[in-house]
Amino acid sequence: MASPAHAQVTTAAPVDTTPQKTQESEQSRSTAGATNAQGQTVKPGNGDIIVTGSRIRRNNFSTPQNVDIITRDDQILAGTRSTADTLQSATVTSGTSQINGSFLGYLSDNGQAASTVGLRGLGSTRTLVLLNGRRLAPAGVGPQLVAADLNVLPTSIVQRVEVLREGASSIYGSDAIAGVINIITDTSINGITVDAYVDQPLYAKEGQTLRGSIAAGRTFSRGHILAAFEVRDDRGMRLGDRPDTSCPRELAYVNGVEVGQTVPGGTELRCFPFQRGGGGTARGYGVYQNWMAGQFNGRGTFGGYLTNNPNITDPLVDVTSSFNARPLASPIELQNTVFSPIRTYTAYANGAYEIEALGDAELYGEGLFTRRKSWQDSSTQLNFQRAPNRFSGAQLYGGSYAGTPVEAYGYPVSPFFPTAWAAAGINYFGPFIVPDRTLRDKQRVDFWRANGGLRGHLGIGDWRYDANVQLSRTKGVYNLQTIIADHLANVLVAVPAPAGTPSQYITVGIPGQTGAGNSYTCASNITGGAYNGGTCAPINFYDPNVAYNGYLPDALFNYLYSDINYTTTKYRQDTFSLALDGSVLKLPGGDLKAAVGIERRHDHLNDQPGAERAAGELLNYGTASPTIGSDDVTEAYAELDAPILKDLPFANLLEIDGSGRYTHYKSYGSDFTYHVKGEWAPIREIRFRGNYGTNFRAPNLYEQYVADEVGFYGAAADPCAEFGTRYSPGDTVYQNCLAALTPILGAGAVNFAPPGGSIAVTTTGGHGLLKAEKAKTYGFGGVLTVPPHIADFSLAVDYWHVKVRGEVGTLGNLILNFCYEATDFPNNPYCALIGPRLTSSQVPVPGQAGMIGSFQNPYLNISQQVASGIDFDARYAARVFGGQFSTQFQATRNLHQKLEYFPGQGLTEYNGTLGYPGQNGGPKWVATLDTRFKTSDNIMFRWGVKYVGPSESEPNNITIGGQPATFDLKAERYWEHGASVQILWKEIGQITVGMNNIFNAKPPTISDDRSGFPRIGNFFANGPYDYRGRSLFVNITRTFKPW
Repeated sequence: MASPAHAQVTTAAPVDTTPQKTQESEQSRSTAGATNAQGQTVKPGNGDIIVTGSRIRRNNFSTPQNVDIITRDDQILAGTRSTADTLQSATVTSGTSQINGSFLGYLSDNGQAASTVGLRGLGSTRTLVLLNGRRLAPAGVGPQLVAADLNVLPTSIVQRVEVLREGASSIYGSDAIAGVINIITDTSINGITVDAYVDQPLYAKEGQTLRGSIAAGRTFSRGHILAAFEVRDDRGMRLGDRPDTSCPRELAYVNGVEVGQTVPGGTELRCFPFQRGGGGTARGYGVYQNWMAGQFNGRGTFGGYLTNNPNITDPLVDVTSSFNARPLASPIELQNTVFSPIRTYTAYANGAYEIEALGDAELYGEGLFTRRKSWQDSSTQLNFQRAPNRFSGAQLYGGSYAGTPVEAYGYPVSPFFPTAWAAAGINYFGPFIVPDRTLRDKQRVDFWRANGGLRGHLGIGDWRYDANVQLSRTKGVYNLQTIIADHLANVLVAVPAPAGTPSQYITVGIPGQTGAGNSYTCASNITGGAYNGGTCAPINFYDPNVAYNGYLPDALFNYLYSDINYTTTKYRQDTFSLALDGSVLKLPGGDLKAAVGIERRHDHLNDQPGAERAAGELLNYGTASPTIGSDDVTEAYAELDAPILKDLPFANLLEIDGSGRYTHYKSYGSDFTYHVKGEWAPIREIRFRGNYGTNFRAPNLYEQYVADEVGFYGAAADPCAEFGTRYSPGDTVYQNCLAALTPILGAGAVNFAPPGGSIAVTTTGGHGLLKAEKAKTYGFGGVLTVPPHIADFSLAVDYWHVKVRGEVGTLGNLILNFCYEATDFPNNPYCALIGPRLTSSQVPVPGQAGMIGSFQNPYLNISQQVASGIDFDARYAARVFGGQFSTQFQATRNLHQKLEYFPGQGLTEYNGTLGYPGQNGGPKWVATLDTRFKTSDNIMFRWGVKYVGPSESEPNNITIGGQPATFDLKAERYWEHGASVQILWKEIGQITVGMNNIFNAKPPTISDDRSGFPRIGNFFANGPYDYRGRSLFVNITRTFKPW
C-alpha cells in the first residue's frame, strides 16, 4: 500500500513466470524514492512521470502532497472483486458510505447498480475520478448522471491507483474538492497475459464473483501497443441468501423485552412485520365494507387461514383490531435483491508511436468500451383501494343492500364475489396481494471513450507539449416491470367468454362464488360479441389462492406487469486539452519548473422517459418530461514548482508549489481557483508539509436541467395560514401576510384560515440561478523516516480540513417561509418563485380564497458542509528468517462532519453518527493493517485487518402500548480479517489463494424506528462492511512470450 513519505509507483508488467523477472525489484529501500508495501524500492520507468496532483513532470516520485498508491499486486493479494471494490474500501474512503450495487430503491447518483466513490464524506460529486490522468465521464441510467461509474473500469490491466485526498481544482478543474482518484493502466505488457479470478462466499448461498481477462501487448523501440478484454460476472445476492438477513424485525424493546407484531394465533415475534416497521409488506387480507352495518375500512381475511387452509365458503374473518391476527408476510420477500447482479464486458486498447518529427513527437491513443448489464428483483403489492376512484367500471362489489342488489345502485359487481360474504352483508372487499413472483428491473449501460493526441519536445530547453482530444459517450436503457393503468382497469372487468377465446385468457369461477363454474374473459378482449385477439386475463382476486397466496397465472401476470422502458439516457462529453511544461530557471534547490495549459469541454445530457411514462400511463407514476441540457467550459491553468533549497543545514529540502486556474462556464460565468503547497525537511529524516487552496464544483447538468416534477403541500404550509392569531401586528410575517391578502380578502385578511386545499410545488432545474459550489481546503502534517541503518520505519501524520459553501439543493416549502419572513418583501428573491394568491373566482371552496396556488422549487446554492480529520500512515520493514517482512498501518480519525441544510439553520455535527449516501455521517475511526512476509523462494504471505469504529444516531421517541419504546441505532465497532498466499508456479503462473472475512464478521445490527436508515435484513446498510460473509478467492495469472 502507500508509503507515508512519498508518492509511489510500480512499473512491473503483469507477472512473467520466469524467476528472473520476479527478482528484479529485490533491492534495499532508498529514503529518497518511493517504496511499495513490502519495503522494496520502486524505480520509475524510462522518462519522467507526472504524479497525481500536479501537471509538472518529475524524475522521481517525491511531491509536497500526500498521495496514496494501491498497486495491482495489492489488489490481487487483498482479493478485491473489482477496481470499484478497491476504490470503495475503507482505506480510500475513510469509512464513509458509498453508492454501490446495494443502494437499491433510492434515487441515487447514476441510477440503479451504479458504483461511485466519494472522499472525506463529501459525496461522489465532489470527488474527481481520472483514467490515466484524464477526466472519466459519467455513466449510468436516469437523468442523475453526475459522477463516474466505477463499473466501466477494467481490473486486470490496472497497474496502480493513485489517491490524492486533498483539493485540486486549480490543477483539474471542477469536482476536485475532496480529492482526486487516478486509475493508471499498464503500458508495458510484452506478450499475452491471461488472468482468472473467482470469489466464492462460504456463508451466503449466493454472491459469487467470476472474472476473466486476456491482454496482449508488445513494446518496441519506437512505442508500444496493447489490447485487452475482460468479463466480470458478479452474481449478486438476495435477502434470503444469508440466514441472518432472512428475518428482519422491528427490534423495538419495552422494559428490556423485545416487542412487535407476533404470528397469528401465537406469541412468537414474526419476521417481516409491517405494523410499524421491519420491512414487511401486508398481504393475504383486505379492506371490506358492510353498508348495512355502517362499517368502513374494516380489515378481513379468509376462514381457515390459521391452519393455512384459506377458503371463501366460510364467513369473512375480521382482523381489524389486531395486527397480530393478520397473515404473515409473503416468503417471496426473501427473493428481493440486496446486491445487484452485474455483468460487465470491457475492451481496452492503448498505443503510442514515435514519428521522429515535430520534436520527436509521439502519436498516442487510448480506447475503452464497457457494456454493463444489471438487474434487480423485488416483490410488490397489488391492491385496488384507489381503483373505485380511478376506474369507474371496476367490478369490486357484490351482494345487496337493504334487499336490493348493489348493481341497482350503479355499482359494478364481480362474478367472482363470494356468496357467503354476500349473505353476511359484505358488499366490498379490496385485498392486499403480494404476487408469488418478483418483478425485475433491468439496466444496460454502454460506455465508450476514446482519446488521442500528439506529444513531444518544443525545441526550447526541456519544454514539452501534449495536445489531446477525448470523446466520451454513454447510453443507458432502464426497463422495469410495472402496471399500465389501463391494464389494471381491464383485468377488473370480466364478461362471459365467447367461443374461440384462448384458455389462458379465461378465468373460471370457483365454488362459493356467484359465477361458479362459468368462464369469463376481459371485456377489453371482446368486440361485437367476439374475441378480438386481446391478451387480457381477468383477475379473480376473491380466490384465496390469488388473494392469500399471491398466485397469478402467467397470462394475467404478464399482462399486468408489462416490461416497460422507464427511461433512456444519453450523455456526451468532448474535451480538448493542450499542455506545456518545462524548466524556467535554476534555483539553489534545483530547476524552477512550470506547466501551463488550456482545456475546452462540452457536456450534453439527454434523458428521455419511455412512451408510457411520458404519457402518464403507468400506475402510481406521474407524468415525466425529458431532461435535456448542455454546458460548455473553457479553462486555463498554470503551475510553478520551486525547489528553493536543498542539501543545506536545516534545509535538506525546501520546496513550494503553486497553481491557479481560470474557469468560464457558459451556464453561470467565471471563477478563479488557486492552490499552494510546500514541504520543508530540516534534516533528511524529518519532513513537514502543508497546503492551502480554493476549489469548486460547477452545477451538474441534472441540477441545472432536471425536468419539472410536480408535487403538493397542504394548506398549512402557507406561512400566512392563521397569521392573525400566530403573530402580532408589527411582526414581519404579520405585516407581509396582511399586505398580500388584503387586496383579495379586504378587512377579513386577518382571519385567513383556509379549510384544506393544496399548494402545487414544481421542482425545477436551477439553470440561470445556480453558481458553483466553492470550497476552501487546507492541511498540514509531518513525516518521520528513520535512517535505514537503524530501522526501515516511517510515520506520517496529516491534518486536513474542507469547508464547502453554496452546496446545491432544494428548499421545498421553506421558500414560502423565507419570502414572508423577509424584510424586503415582496422584492425578496424567494418571493419571485411564488405564484399569485388565488381569488374567490379561482377556488372551489370560498374559504380557500387567498391561498397560494403554486410555487417553484428550483435547485439553489443553499447549504454548507465542513469536514476535517487526521490521517495516520506508518510502515515498518525488515529482513527476517531469510525473507522480507513488512507491515503498514493506515488510519483516519474523522474530527468533524458538519452540515447545514439551508441558510440560517446552523451547522449540525454528524461525525460518529450513522451515515449513508445523501446523509452526512460515518464512523470517527477507520483503520487498516497490511502485514506481509516474502520468503527467499518468492512465496508471499499476507494478513490484513480492517477496523471500523462505532457510530450511533438518536432514535425517534415512539411509544408502544402506551409505554416508551427503546430502539438501538448504534453500529458497533467492526473488525474484519483476511489472509492470502501467493506463489509462482512456473508451469501455471502466479497463483494467489486467500480468504476474506476469515472470522465471518457480521455487519452491525440496528433497529427500524422509521428514521429512514437503510437496512439489509437487520443489518445497517451501505456502510464499509462485508455483507456476503466469509469467502474464498483464487486468482491465477499467466504470461506467455510468443514474440
